[in-house]
Amino acid sequence: MCGRLAIIALFRKLQDYLGTVGEPLPGGIERYNLPPSYMRGGKPVWEKVPVVRMVDGQRRMDMLTWPLVPHWGRGQLPKYSTANCRSEPGQNFSDSVKKKPAFRGAWQRDQRCLIPASWFYEWNQHTKPKTPYRVAPLNQPFFTFAGLWDRSVSDDGEVIESFTIITTEPNQLLKDIGHHRSPVIIEPDQWNTWLTSIKAMAEYLITPPPADEMTATEVSKAINNPSFDDKALLNTPEAI
Repeated sequence: MCGRLAIIALFRKLQDYLGTVGEPLPGGIERYNLPPSYMRGGKPVWEKVPVVRMVDGQRRMDMLTWPLVPHWGRGQLPKYSTANCRSEPGQNFSDSVKKKPAFRGAWQRDQRCLIPASWFYEWNQHTKPKTPYRVAPLNQPFFTFAGLWDRSVSDDGEVIESFTIITTEPNQLLKDIGHHRSPVIIEPDQWNTWLTSIKAMAEYLITPPPADEMTATEVSKAINNPSFDDKALLNTPEAI
């Protein structure tokens, strides 16, 4: 899965990189440990992330909630995880997503999006305790993950736009650090294909990312606490 992100950027520079239209969002974002929205004290803590969608033939960036709240979810944080939408080995994504009620509507309506991230975190499932790693791009300033977005309306009329990250099989680097899934990463020359093409072309991009385009570095186990959001997490051993 991909359940923890980091994104550090001025919105102006991020929008320049992503080629989005419209006035830049003010300021920027500096999150070293960004989890999906979660419940605390019986109330949701909503987490928002910059997300790119195609609007009137042009890319636009907006702040959307993570994880996905299905259109039928009445604006409520799901009781089960919707941070990731898993592709299934040996199946076309269009076939596997039909069995996933939270996500199939967004896929059927072509509500595809891109999620930029400075890096993401994964945990070695074979160590005790699990060892966390920061996985960062090697040749790009950001990863851009494939995602689906949806819109849900709460009982009091509040509109929540939200997203999920699509995951697939791991590449060799992620296998080496003991993880069994990978986010789907869309390269810049494929952004419009993911956002606008027919489903058959879009799902062709749902593949493991190249291992030689990323690095993995062990990080502090302080990352296990979703409320610990500090660049001290980057005081790490050498990259593997």
